Amino acid sequence: MADKLGKFVNRLMTTVLDKEQEEFVRELAWSELNHIRQSIESFLHNNKINEDDEDVEKTRKILLQEKKDGKSNK
Repeated sequence: MADKLGKFVNRLMTTVLDKEQEEFVRELAWSELNHIRQSIESFLHNNKINEDDEDVEKTRKILLQEKKDGKSNK
């Protein structure tokens, strides 16, 4: 699972579970994980794919073309 989550999120999760960490540090990590969750939920809600929406289809085509052209933001 860690491979799919990224190093930052994985470190936050490890920090939350580490009983040897100070409580304050664990709470900060927990807070950041919740912030990330809320950001992801907001993104998913705001960008829900609606097959009838022409703007979504145009955006999808643009993103696919950029990926083909090697312009992805990696």
